[in-house]
Amino acid sequence: MSLRTLFLKIFMWFWLATAAMIGVLALMVLLSISETLPERTTRGTFGEALSLYSETAVRTYQRDGVQALEQFVARSLKEAGTEIFLFDANGKPLTSIDPANVQNMLQQLQQQQTPQRISQVFLGRVTWGKQVAGADGKRYFFITRFQQPGPGARPPTLSPFRIAVMILTAGLVCYLLATYLTSPVKKLQSAVQSFAEGNLDARVSPALGNRKDELADLGREFDHMAERIEALIYSQQRLLGDISHELRSPLARLSVALELARKNSTERAAPALDRIEQEGERLNKLVGQLLALTRLESGAEKIALETVMLEDLVQQVIDDANFEANPLRKEVTAIQLEACRVNGSPELLRSAIENVIRNAVRYTPTAGAVEVSLRWKLDTAELTVNDQGPGVPEAELKHIFEPFYRVSEARERTSGGAGLGLSIADRTVKLHGGTIEASNSHSGLRVLIRLPLAPNQNKPDPSQSQAAFSPASLASG
Repeated sequence: MSLRTLFLKIFMWFWLATAAMIGVLALMVLLSISETLPERTTRGTFGEALSLYSETAVRTYQRDGVQALEQFVARSLKEAGTEIFLFDANGKPLTSIDPANVQNMLQQLQQQQTPQRISQVFLGRVTWGKQVAGADGKRYFFITRFQQPGPGARPPTLSPFRIAVMILTAGLVCYLLATYLTSPVKKLQSAVQSFAEGNLDARVSPALGNRKDELADLGREFDHMAERIEALIYSQQRLLGDISHELRSPLARLSVALELARKNSTERAAPALDRIEQEGERLNKLVGQLLALTRLESGAEKIALETVMLEDLVQQVIDDANFEANPLRKEVTAIQLEACRVNGSPELLRSAIENVIRNAVRYTPTAGAVEVSLRWKLDTAELTVNDQGPGVPEAELKHIFEPFYRVSEARERTSGGAGLGLSIADRTVKLHGGTIEASNSHSGLRVLIRLPLAPNQNKPDPSQSQAAFSPASLASG
């Protein structure tokens, strides 16, 4: 899957953003737990709480005496395991707890020029001290030792495994979210492709369910557009078919009137009558092509599946085309015809191939030749028709299979045709599951038709197959 797809863009951006947030959170937790307890006791809210705690101890001593202070110390030791030491300005202990382990802290407090909170770790226990002034202005030294953490105790951390699980969980959530956001786009893309391939019944709304967001609105707008286009195309096809049918009757009456006019006219009127007959035949042929194109585009033409020996069919078309081309000093030659079997309608396939070859003969100059080859390639029959005409401008190649399209250099009526032959060939080939394309070769225009071969075929040996044809085999025969 390409990284340029909307799904991967949404999925990767959401996942990366979530992973970045998890990483920042883990970093903040790591930084917060990396700060030691002594550092936290000298600043911040915890330090302020300890300062208030020390002032409470001094106030208890000054107001209620030593006995009240001892009760305060005993309660602190019992409830929190915290030892409290209080000294007067001379360093004399005012509590009954042995001050031997805090003498170093006491000396530091006595040596301070300005009162500051200090802390240190002794025997695994944090000791905190501060110089406190009483209500009467007397100076005291307050020291407290916190309870030693239990063996193996450690602050909670985010382990690499937990971080990985969080990122993978975030990835799953982002995947589901990206799928939810892009699934309507994929369904719309599928409907557009189907509509472009000729399925005018393709719609999006049934696949979107009860979605009420902007993507659902886009799908409904597409359905509305598809309905309008479908109605316009069917209306155009009906109009074309109706006009073609209505023209058949006047043309038939014109033919009858023409025969009556020939019987009742002199020889001087013969050229004019011949011209009328020629134009009538041309108009009758155009009507027939219009009806064929209408049937193919509307889907009314149903293929009666038969196994068609394509090499024989192509040879018949070549023979007929040569019969018409020889008086014009042109030739249609078969370079190679390999035995190919396809499933389809012989009449429709003959019409499509005949239209392509006749078009090549039309634009091949006098004394020129049209080369036809049929080859077996994997599971496909490839029919190639090369003429020696002027070719087609590259910008117009993709349009020559459109109805009534005429290349700018061939717009004169003397060039023949009405621009429907290649359109009929295109519709017929697609109806048989094949493709048709045109390109300029060194000598003229090259038309390539690909048709799927009938299943369960083995490629014949050209040296042993009677169906294989080439100029060399003719010479040897």
